[in-house]
Amino acid sequence: MKSVKFLIMILVLVVLMGGVACSNREADEKSSVDEITTKAAKAVVDRIHSPIDKAKATKSIGDDRMQEMDKALKNR
Repeated sequence: MKSVKFLIMILVLVVLMGGVACSNREADEKSSVDEITTKAAKAVVDRIHSPIDKAKATKSIGDDRMQEMDKALKNR
């Protein structure tokens, strides 16, 4: 009888320890998944913003050039 109770207590202890170990891995996996997702999202945003920023810079250069030409014509 004592050996059966002892075996049951050991089994319960092992199951509880296994449950704790699994929950820690899940938290680690979530954080690594979140990290990978964040990196991927940042890469996509950078890829989208890159052509937009280049277009804005080109437009700015064109606008500056037009203003200089307008000033030159007014000064004549």
